[in-house]
Amino acid sequence: MKIRITEKLKTGIKRDIAKTVPLRNVELFGHVILVEGYSLPSYVGCHALVALRDTPGKIVAVLTSEQRLQSLLETALATANLIAFWGYKLSSPPTPRGGRWIVDVYNIDGVILYNMA
Repeated sequence: MKIRITEKLKTGIKRDIAKTVPLRNVELFGHVILVEGYSLPSYVGCHALVALRDTPGKIVAVLTSEQRLQSLLETALATANLIAFWGYKLSSPPTPRGGRWIVDVYNIDGVILYNMA
């Protein structure tokens, strides 16, 4: 006998939890090529564009509201040093100033800044 586990959402719709895809954290490496900070009513934080090391020509965006991570991203931009970041890909990322993203966007919770000199 197969048991189906569901949860009732606030909208009253039932969702089969077995079909829910868990967030998948990834670790990617690259170089920061832009950092933009925001202090808006709807979002306080920053995004950075990262040119991926292992996929030449591919650029992704990372979002964070953590000041510590923003500081590491800014340092990586200033020094051109390699970073690693941990996070998960957002399926519907926020756009702090409107518009839409043309790159994959990751919500990050960790950054390593390397000095390869």
